[in-house]
Amino acid sequence: MLPGDILHEATLTVAGGYDKRLKENVEYLEELKRLAVIEGVSGQVRFVTSCSTSERNELLSNCLCVLYTPKDEHFGIVPLEAMAAHKPVIACNSGGPVETVVNEVTGFLCDPFPTEFSKAMLKLVKDHDLALRMGKQARDHVVQKFSTKTFGDLLNSYVLNVYHQRIE
Repeated sequence: MLPGDILHEATLTVAGGYDKRLKENVEYLEELKRLAVIEGVSGQVRFVTSCSTSERNELLSNCLCVLYTPKDEHFGIVPLEAMAAHKPVIACNSGGPVETVVNEVTGFLCDPFPTEFSKAMLKLVKDHDLALRMGKQARDHVVQKFSTKTFGDLLNSYVLNVYHQRIE
């Protein structure tokens, strides 16, 4: 948990991936809202069930960091979008984020426990310069490793390699 003085200043926006046609989505959202009330933070938690690209970009521009909580998730685009927006990512130390987030450089990779995510969040909340530095490094990392140009150059090298192997 975040300490009381910091907790009262912090806000959390839970955004994305909601389909009201799926019973488990509806039930989970209600459970999250109920937990926010029980924990006394409902005034500081906002739920955005779905948003447009421009709304997503606004959320990213206004946040300190992005929490990506899926455990053993596939590659996942959310961490890359966050880092492209100069935001550090706090994610589970498994699945796709292990390939995209550089621990303690572009964000934090955590064991999938609330206390671990909380510790990582506290570091960024207490040290905004750290959040800015990590955000800049995150942006640089995405541009260097995951840009369209990088993918194009890599694909081109594979094609040329196959071509040269066929000639030999």
